[in-house]
Amino acid sequence: MNHDMNLVFVHGSGCSHHVWSHQVSFFQHGVAVDLPGHPEGDALLSVAAMSQWLLSTLEKQSVDNVVLVGHSLGSAVVLQAALAHSSRVKALVLIGSGARLKVLPQFLNALTEIVDKNGPLPEFLIAPNQAIDEPLRTQINTAMVENGAAVMLTDFLACNDFDVMDTLSRITIPVQLIVGSEDVMTPVKYSQFLSEKLQNASLEIIDGGTHMVFAEQPERVNQCIQRFINSICE
Repeated sequence: MNHDMNLVFVHGSGCSHHVWSHQVSFFQHGVAVDLPGHPEGDALLSVAAMSQWLLSTLEKQSVDNVVLVGHSLGSAVVLQAALAHSSRVKALVLIGSGARLKVLPQFLNALTEIVDKNGPLPEFLIAPNQAIDEPLRTQINTAMVENGAAVMLTDFLACNDFDVMDTLSRITIPVQLIVGSEDVMTPVKYSQFLSEKLQNASLEIIDGGTHMVFAEQPERVNQCIQRFINSICE
């Protein structure tokens, strides 16, 4: 039962709406968006700009009763959107999230060098997707390659600048946190911090999941989201 909530899914760095295939097919009122530049248009340079774009899109399409679901960079975007206190946004689901999303300097340095040489997306950024079943894994990897190294670098730089540690208490809407126990990019402690600082949050740790837990273990993640939706609609 999906009630009357509209779920809007926001992808992570370098990705596209394809990552949410298992979620969009499960939730009747679910839609996954492509952030600008992924691949259409120009990539936005900050989480704040992405958040403004998202809220503007919701307003233009008159979408109400929204649950924003974000992964990694997408989770930063929806956290920022919640801080805008839009009446359209009723709740958040944050997957592989953090109040800060610092990127390893070696990732940034390697990507910067590749972009300067107009090179392709490096294999080390696709390799972590091996735990995702086909055909979704190939769909995700193909989209990441199409978006390219420059978009990935822009996204990573936006993540690196993101920091809402001091403003989390302003978010009062319900929040469901989901993280894989083996996530090394946004470790469990990041979500535990969010759980402690957000006023109305619950945390689900998915055993064996990595950073792409929602694509690796969609049934468990979907069930968790569904329980959350049910709880806020009671």
